[in-house]
Amino acid sequence: MVRTERLVDEAVLEPSTDPGIVESYLEDASGAAPGRAAGLLRISDAAQAATFLRRTANRALPVLFQAARSSLTGGAIPRGEIVLSVERMTDIGAVERHPGGARIRAQAGVRLVDLQYALRGQGFYFPPVPTYQEAMVGGVLSTNAGGAASFKYGVTRDWVHGLDLLLFNGERLRIERGQAVARPGESFRVELTDGRRIEAPVPTYRLPPLKKISAGYHASDPLDLVDLFVGSEGTLGLILEATLDLVPLPPSLLTGLAFLDERRAALELSASMRLAAERARVNRDPLGPDVRSIELLDRNSLDLLIESDRHHRLRIRVPERSHAALLFELELPSRTSNDEAQAIVSGWLTGTATGEEGPIPRLLRLLDDHVSPDGLELAFPEDDSRRRALGQVREAVPLRVSEILSERCRQHPGIQKVGGDLIVPFDRLGEMVEIYEQGFRRRGLEFAIWGHVSDGNLHPNAIPRNVDEVRGGFESMLEFADAATQRGGAPLSEHGVGRSSIKQEILRRFLGTDALSQMRAIKRAFDPQWRLAPGVLLAE
Repeated sequence: MVRTERLVDEAVLEPSTDPGIVESYLEDASGAAPGRAAGLLRISDAAQAATFLRRTANRALPVLFQAARSSLTGGAIPRGEIVLSVERMTDIGAVERHPGGARIRAQAGVRLVDLQYALRGQGFYFPPVPTYQEAMVGGVLSTNAGGAASFKYGVTRDWVHGLDLLLFNGERLRIERGQAVARPGESFRVELTDGRRIEAPVPTYRLPPLKKISAGYHASDPLDLVDLFVGSEGTLGLILEATLDLVPLPPSLLTGLAFLDERRAALELSASMRLAAERARVNRDPLGPDVRSIELLDRNSLDLLIESDRHHRLRIRVPERSHAALLFELELPSRTSNDEAQAIVSGWLTGTATGEEGPIPRLLRLLDDHVSPDGLELAFPEDDSRRRALGQVREAVPLRVSEILSERCRQHPGIQKVGGDLIVPFDRLGEMVEIYEQGFRRRGLEFAIWGHVSDGNLHPNAIPRNVDEVRGGFESMLEFADAATQRGGAPLSEHGVGRSSIKQEILRRFLGTDALSQMRAIKRAFDPQWRLAPGVLLAE
């Protein structure tokens, strides 16, 4: 049994209805049409939010929580609710050291880039590293976001020690990992301040044993109550603050961008790098290549990069023969200077390396079979600006897709983003990429494929030219979702479900109607008025 607490009332804040203010809160990064809001409330502390939720509970006033509005599923687009934004809740606590490591408290409106900057000065790091660094802690937790480094570190849920949140009636619930744990078929019990109890059933459906899944309410045996709220997309409560586990900053980092002549070679090199990294970590081998992330860009992605001329602005040369590129990061076990790293790479380039051992030489030997010297760009450990430029190569591709769709939407209203977020066991990834390509080509669609290849989590994206092709893109996503599920994967890996009707259908196909019924029972228990983010994750 866990108990809530009542916060002291504050003066009730009136939501703003000024169109000039509210307008920028009506859309998110999904590219879906802007919504409408009954008003906007930008809270600065827990008491303000608690007072508003408590005094509007009797009216069952619908509320949509927002953070950075970086959702790719329409989950941050209002449909007539009061928008409650956490963007002003930006406090970051001090690093708290304990025998098992270190933790930090961060409010829901803290941007990842600011969190990492604050940690860097103290020698620590929040390791899940979701790709979009302007995302806020509240949104990251709401979708159990993952990123490139999930290959080594896992997803956000793995690094959440505790949550401070508000329930539907404004009462505060503070929970830590291990405080409330239950088995499938049992219930979580929460006692409210007036003596009433919430009894939320623990789901009995099973999720495949994959590193990254963001497909409705989490299920495991046993299940921690913290894990139920992480990934719930704001439908069970408002996350105010989280206590996050940390790791020490790696002593040094080497970043590389490798261009390959064939997609097959890119997948083979990814497999070799994954295997070497996993062996090094299992064997605690400091000489092994501790690769923490590998990102893939297909040939169509490279064409988008060239077409936008961003490769020149980032000082990247894309070899004409390239059909794929891999962006990777290698953690080094000791402080390494640019001169030291360059000397090792120079020996590899000139063929004068003398068989020395270490993470960089071992990595270079893996690259040797697949990458020519003119197809490799490196950012050495002390060159932060070059590392950022290589990272921007990957980000430039989805950015260009968004630009193209915005341009086309002016001529063909109704065009929208059509992107997948699927994960499969790595040994099935090659056949899934074939399915992606064939599915798009069969429907005559432009497309590009990129993503976290080290996790088996890629993002196949259609780039529709008209509304009919949007429908074709959605048909493709359903086909891909079924294929991923049949291969032991999950069609919803890290972006969540949101208000996307196609993703809600994918969730139904993936877990079945019984699982959705169980999710609805959990939703009713924590939100009996169905006032929190109605229509998000579960259709109304």
